[in-house]
Amino acid sequence: MSRGDSRPAKALAWFGRTPAWPLLLLLFAFPLWWILGFGSLGFLIVGALLFYQLLKLPTISVPPGFVFWALFLGVATLGVFVLWVPVPGLMPESGSSRILSWAFRLIWLIASTAVMLYIGNSSRKLLPDKALICGLGAMFIFTVIGGYAGIFFGRVDFPSLLEAVLPHSVATNNFLASQIHPGLAQVQDILGYDSARPKAPFEYANSWGANFGLLLPFYLLSFRYAKLKIVKLALWCGLLASIPPAVLSLNRAMWIGLAAIGLLAIIRLAISGRLMALGITVFSLVTATMVFIATPLWNVIETRLANPHSNTGRTNLAEYTILTALEHSPIIGFGSTRTRQGNFFSIAAGATADCHQCNPPQLGTQGTLWFLIFCTGFLGTILFLAYFIRHFTPVLVAKDPIQRAMIYPAVFFACVLPTYDTITTSLFILMIAVGISWRRTAVPIDAPSSRKGLKI
Repeated sequence: MSRGDSRPAKALAWFGRTPAWPLLLLLFAFPLWWILGFGSLGFLIVGALLFYQLLKLPTISVPPGFVFWALFLGVATLGVFVLWVPVPGLMPESGSSRILSWAFRLIWLIASTAVMLYIGNSSRKLLPDKALICGLGAMFIFTVIGGYAGIFFGRVDFPSLLEAVLPHSVATNNFLASQIHPGLAQVQDILGYDSARPKAPFEYANSWGANFGLLLPFYLLSFRYAKLKIVKLALWCGLLASIPPAVLSLNRAMWIGLAAIGLLAIIRLAISGRLMALGITVFSLVTATMVFIATPLWNVIETRLANPHSNTGRTNLAEYTILTALEHSPIIGFGSTRTRQGNFFSIAAGATADCHQCNPPQLGTQGTLWFLIFCTGFLGTILFLAYFIRHFTPVLVAKDPIQRAMIYPAVFFACVLPTYDTITTSLFILMIAVGISWRRTAVPIDAPSSRKGLKI
């Protein structure tokens, strides 16, 4: 058998001995999952498969500080007991749909936990960091391509394969449709006229912005694995090509998050004394900014900043969320989101012809921070934040370059915590970063049991 003929056999053999193949298939072939209707649901499917693989292990190692996360999951689980508790000022709740909304978020939390623990308990020889980083880098490319598709073909609509085979009454359910329908963009009037904000291959425009920022560090990290000059050139071209959809997405929180990780990179270069790299970076950024200001894209940013659109509504929603949680359930929250009686502008509920924003979103939405406070209380919020602070504080000063780079997705995640709902694909991606950085604390490449942490 020739060398070329043996490659498919080797690939099949690798799939046979690597239980993590669904995760890599999800990352490298995500557009296919999306078209089939399993875009975000694919993460849950893979999380369930990895959770099953974890249960087959004789012992499961957990990272330092995992007790915070375990207690947070416990608080989130306790939320089922307060789903129907009446709260003054909020609409009365009844019916089994409350359980579904609570369970959906809890499943995302468990799936994200499973991927982190699976990576941390896997051999770096069998599941290389390179495969995970390049897979997430490929996801960034798919996000950029989806951005262009949303900008140029935002009004194009087509069903997924799952939509086509499901009964019409099921496929048209509002919640399920948002998960399985492969839309390209959300057409919104933010700048004073209808504009297409890209969302493919995710559910919403804000999800697109959140994942764009989380995936960018992995894309940049994949440069280190590029050996051929033509590949490096293609990667640089891809980075430049990502700028227009990032601007036209109108995602202000994403812009702030990207600025934060860029500033952190500059500070790190200065502290480490890498003056040459620092000078090249600063010069490149200044030059790129000057060129960028000369393009029409800068006008888009100025117009977006001059049209805050949702600032007042978000502020009112955040204040009401905090006050309601403080007064009625400060410890464990209310389990799931709820609807306010009336709105922030009048005693009558709902939007009006003169005020389309008068119908406020549910409490616990419009930002993961508010979800945590309202749905898991201040105890759950503190435990959630404590886990990531405990994990990423050593990563901030780590010597290993791969481990040190994992701080960038965490910084971006922290920046968008008050504005984006990230307890979906974004948390899943962040937990991959947690798994990689935790696993890098082990010296032997094929000895996962030697890494720091507890065993259960």
